[in-house]
Amino acid sequence: MWEVDKVRQGIAKNQIPPVSLWYGEERFFIQEALHLLKNSYLAQDPSGSGIEVLSGKTTNPEQIVEIANMVSFFGGKLIIVEDIPYFQDGQGDALEPFYTYFKNPNPGTCLVFLAQNVNRGRKFFKAIEKKGAVLEFGSPKRQQEWMTWLDRELAAREKTMKPQVKALLLEWGGHQVGILSQELDKLALYVEGKEIRAEDIKLLVPQAVEATVFELLDAVAARSTKVAVQKLHQVLRQEHSLKVLTLLSRQVRLLLGASAMRRQGRGAEEAPHLLGIKPFEAQKIWQKSALLTWEQLSGALQACLETDVAIKTGKGEPEFLLELMITEFCTT
Repeated sequence: MWEVDKVRQGIAKNQIPPVSLWYGEERFFIQEALHLLKNSYLAQDPSGSGIEVLSGKTTNPEQIVEIANMVSFFGGKLIIVEDIPYFQDGQGDALEPFYTYFKNPNPGTCLVFLAQNVNRGRKFFKAIEKKGAVLEFGSPKRQQEWMTWLDRELAAREKTMKPQVKALLLEWGGHQVGILSQELDKLALYVEGKEIRAEDIKLLVPQAVEATVFELLDAVAARSTKVAVQKLHQVLRQEHSLKVLTLLSRQVRLLLGASAMRRQGRGAEEAPHLLGIKPFEAQKIWQKSALLTWEQLSGALQACLETDVAIKTGKGEPEFLLELMITEFCTT
């Protein structure tokens, strides 16, 4: 079950924890869950007087606890504490007011702490885990999880896609739920019928930089200098030259890693863990690593390093140096 669905279910059953910690890389899901939670309190009090958003950096724990203990005469209170610094070193006794409050929280208050990263070993984390709810909001990891998410989003917009078109959207638009959600909104408005087709995606959805980089590498593997240079210019229209070089270097390193795994007799199922990337990306890297030799990839990584030095020391125009590098990729 998605964390957003857990929040939705808790609201429907009127089982909202008095204290929660929400964290994770996927801010879009956190915002979606906050929207649901805020709406549930606005239904009780349309004025919004029972909802407060505080900064963990500028509001001290004593003030937060004092606000949480206040009684609301118009229904429950929702207090959201953003950008909490409570997992940093040196907090110590400053957090003691929280630990006292967690033992006996105000039943009329929902106190939600928001963080991007947490330390599970910290006392603050363990105290909330013991007395409240901890939710980690992450992106879908495997392809099937992405498909399930897309099915839900399409159903909410009363649209459909064939399986191959959903795969195209993920390949073409990238794997960021916030961006994909916006693109689905755009597609839903544009498409008159119920079904969204491949041509609709290619017409309306900007191609993600990462997807273009993969196409560039495909062209390099096929020794197609013309296509590779075209793809390079396409990427350069979207990103700064140094960012493009960073993306290329990263992909080459990952391909080298996958190639090394193949030489060691390892399988694709180990790639996500050993390469430190998500399964959907590992699958693409594994497939493409079979198209380029170890010598080609080693040479490409060396060329990336040399081009990086050349750009940073002013040996030529960055775009020209990158084009020269790509041309050498295709001819060596």
